[in-house]
Amino acid sequence: MFKCQILGKTTRPGEKMNRIVIQTREKVYTEWFREEGEWIELEVGRGFEIVKEIQASDEGVRVYNQMVKDGTVHLLKAFPAK
Repeated sequence: MFKCQILGKTTRPGEKMNRIVIQTREKVYTEWFREEGEWIELEVGRGFEIVKEIQASDEGVRVYNQMVKDGTVHLLKAFPAK
């Protein structure tokens, strides 16, 4: 059981939980190497980190997808303000 953060309802026991990513940020991965007696930091990769995600039931995912399509997803309480 968990609380769907879209609908605000508590789900039935055994119902599958879905996670919806709300916000991400870019991440630069670096490593330190020793070159000619000095330590230098080199970029070895780039990616994205999840900043915020919400829990949703199957019905909540359908509602969220419809809100995205309609352009009203910013009205969600869990959605970060810009």
